[in-house]
Amino acid sequence: MPDHSRRRRIVRPVLSALIAFAAAAAFAAAPAQAKTIKVVERARLGLVRQHGSTIDLRGKVRGTLSGPVLARFNVRLLSVTGLVTIFPKGGGSLSFSVAGRARSAAVRARFSGSVTVTGGTGRWAGARGRGSFDGVVNRRTWAATATVRARIST
Repeated sequence: MPDHSRRRRIVRPVLSALIAFAAAAAFAAAPAQAKTIKVVERARLGLVRQHGSTIDLRGKVRGTLSGPVLARFNVRLLSVTGLVTIFPKGGGSLSFSVAGRARSAAVRARFSGSVTVTGGTGRWAGARGRGSFDGVVNRRTWAATATVRARIST
């Protein structure tokens, strides 16, 4: 007569290990839960250099992310497009594309538009999102202040 108790003692641990391995593999393969945060940043930017209609600005943002910011804009009479990169206090970087319009061609002009999160590095790798911005620029010095509001998924 076969010894069934011996076989059970061998099969049960092996079966338990296989089930645990399969569960761990399924959990590891499952996509991470996306986290969405609401971001409100206030930026102060100053001119680094101007080359034709392209301006490079640098400054700081304060708010949800806070940290240094670099921007490159292509400015027309009443429109602006560009790229902005924030280096948040927690590390990594977060990049945005922007498109906006000035409300006037005056020296001191108010502007507003949309932002699209195009990605990032470090903890912001793969980030996506959308939002808006508004602010004021001095067209003689290119000093600008802006407020950005966005929802970002990481």
